[in-house]
Amino acid sequence: MFKAFLLFAVLVIGVGGGAFYNYQRNAHLDADLHKPRPFSSLSTPDVAQLLAAYEKDVARLKGNVGKAPSGADVIDRFDASDVGGKAQGFASFQKNNERWKNARGHVFELEKTIADLRLEKSIRDRNLDDEQARIWRRLTTF
Repeated sequence: MFKAFLLFAVLVIGVGGGAFYNYQRNAHLDADLHKPRPFSSLSTPDVAQLLAAYEKDVARLKGNVGKAPSGADVIDRFDASDVGGKAQGFASFQKNNERWKNARGHVFELEKTIADLRLEKSIRDRNLDDEQARIWRRLTTF
């Protein structure tokens, strides 16, 4: 009887230790849950709709933003001795460059929002919000 109890205890400790080891080993499966999730309170259909809308806006805005403006073509239109004209050309370039930087900054902000929405969609697609399913997946993934 003692041998059976000892075998049972070793078996339970072995299975428990193996499950704990496997749970710790698969911690990377939940790494996305530790990132900031600003859209976690939204429903799944709302996340999908927002993602589609933001992607459409970014595609449209990227076409409008274009390449960075060059100051050389504006400034070189003036003769070398026309210092006032060159200064005016430089000021014009600065205005255009600031306008471009603001538009490009807006595109970058939208791209960050899209990345956050994709992260939230990925978490929901992998069903990481369900605590029991997440724990079971970490225990049983080999």
